[in-house]
Amino acid sequence: MIRKIVVGLDRSTLSSQALQSAIAFAQSYNAELKLVHVLVNSEPDAPQFSGYFGGPLYPSISSTVVESYQTAWNQFVDHAQSVLNQQVETACQCGITATGTLLYGNPGAKLCETAQSWDADLVVVGSRGLSGIRELLIGSVSNHVLHHAPCSVLVVHPTSQSLVHPTSQTAPEKNKPNDSEPIQPMQRILVALDRSDMARQAMLMALNLAKQHQAEIRLVHILDGDEPGMPSKLLFSDSQYIGQHSERLFAEYQQEWNHFINDWWQWLQQRVDEIEAEGVEAICDVMQGRTGYRICEIAQDWPADLIVIGCRGLSGLQELLMGSVSYYVSHRAPCAVLVTRTQLPAQKSHQTQTAAQNAELSTSAAQLR
Repeated sequence: MIRKIVVGLDRSTLSSQALQSAIAFAQSYNAELKLVHVLVNSEPDAPQFSGYFGGPLYPSISSTVVESYQTAWNQFVDHAQSVLNQQVETACQCGITATGTLLYGNPGAKLCETAQSWDADLVVVGSRGLSGIRELLIGSVSNHVLHHAPCSVLVVHPTSQSLVHPTSQTAPEKNKPNDSEPIQPMQRILVALDRSDMARQAMLMALNLAKQHQAEIRLVHILDGDEPGMPSKLLFSDSQYIGQHSERLFAEYQQEWNHFINDWWQWLQQRVDEIEAEGVEAICDVMQGRTGYRICEIAQDWPADLIVIGCRGLSGLQELLMGSVSYYVSHRAPCAVLVTRTQLPAQKSHQTQTAAQNAELSTSAAQLR
């Protein structure tokens, strides 16, 4: 259940799309929003400090320069606060309980800190579309949040269709990402599925959203590499596969492959039946290929309004070297991507420790009585 949503905002068009999508989720779950704008010196209209140094031995800065910079920075902060107040007002006009926070520092780190301290269930952030080595070198707010957020993350792209609740009022004209394209409710949700617990969580999240938006769900499992249970490929280089035994080996392999595929089809169809029992239309597919690439391809061709996918929890260099489906999809998908995440191990251990301490205190209190 989503109760609290942190939204990373600035003054860009992408930020407006992120806000509209966050409002849609807040309306679906009756959740509270915390809009966060983190000020950084690298913003296009941020004042730049330039001082005059009197000499190599005794550098000095003119007090006039300092005062001028301070005045410009105060105006920059006041303008950012004014924009943030307007964004909060936009959310409140849609019937959402919303507050705004203006911070300074590293945007990704500040969003994760806010989500942690506020006990958020979802972070909504825009993505510039950087990926791979380029993103590692330049940096990315969405990348940092995906790696370090203590909760699920919704990534909105410049090409994403803004998500709105079907019963919500139309957003004011000035808040639309593109006035020439009317905002449409979420209609199609693509769910990447396997048999893990995190994939099950992703499906349940998609089901809840589909109920709220009267949307259709498409479940897809991609056969990528040697996953558990997949028949071993035939090796033609070995002499044992040449001659009179080849036909039998091919037949056995084909039988094992058909059984493997049919097992996946039956399992996915059971999930479809579960979803349709909740009054939501659903279909399923089993495909071969590179998982991340195929998910993005399906989302483009269908086309999907939202992709829901679980996260393995890889981060940093480990993820760059090993690869991550959620990382790939969140940066290359043609629509918004919801990466669901269970509580981090550190949180779980902390909560377990707290529960144990509370139990000890209760036992001690009982003994004193």
